[in-house]
Amino acid sequence: MLFPFAFFVYLLIVLSLLWGRVWFFKVNAGTPRLAALMYDLAVAVQMILTAYFFFNVTDVTKPVLGICLLLYLFSLVLFWWAIFTAKSLDFAFSNHVGSIVTTGPFGLFRHPFYVSYILVWTGSTLLFNSPLLWITLIYLIAFYTLSARKEEGLILKSTQAEQYQHYQQHVGMFLPRIKKWKQSNSRP
Repeated sequence: MLFPFAFFVYLLIVLSLLWGRVWFFKVNAGTPRLAALMYDLAVAVQMILTAYFFFNVTDVTKPVLGICLLLYLFSLVLFWWAIFTAKSLDFAFSNHVGSIVTTGPFGLFRHPFYVSYILVWTGSTLLFNSPLLWITLIYLIAFYTLSARKEEGLILKSTQAEQYQHYQQHVGMFLPRIKKWKQSNSRP
């Protein structure tokens, strides 16, 4: 029963990511075409292989399936929470500095979309343990890390540098800073 539900949640994630790529994220002239193409190719490999494995692999263990399902659900919730919080954003490797969003999931992670993506690709990779999924997972994590650093570098050279430095001190890039988060939320 969990396996079909996991596939259903995965399908919702894929549809959400495709919607975001087409309707939410803006690809501007500053985005290198090769970077966008390589990213889309790696994501396509993850999506297609995972769908293939859902229909052709049946020997997954319940604990790994449970972990995968939790990662999928958290990824889906985080993605839509970030969508409703951010309203719109540029595609990775953009040279445009927009407004800084620090509320909602952006108060936990500086890059909640990347965290959401890493969670879903990690869930699929753990569930099916395919070498090609591992390769694309490593590539995508590297892509998200480079994109995040480039985006932050641009912000730190902008007029919003001081505000963003303060934000960086309190919010982790891909992992929440629980101690600092607790301190900032416990003050009267």
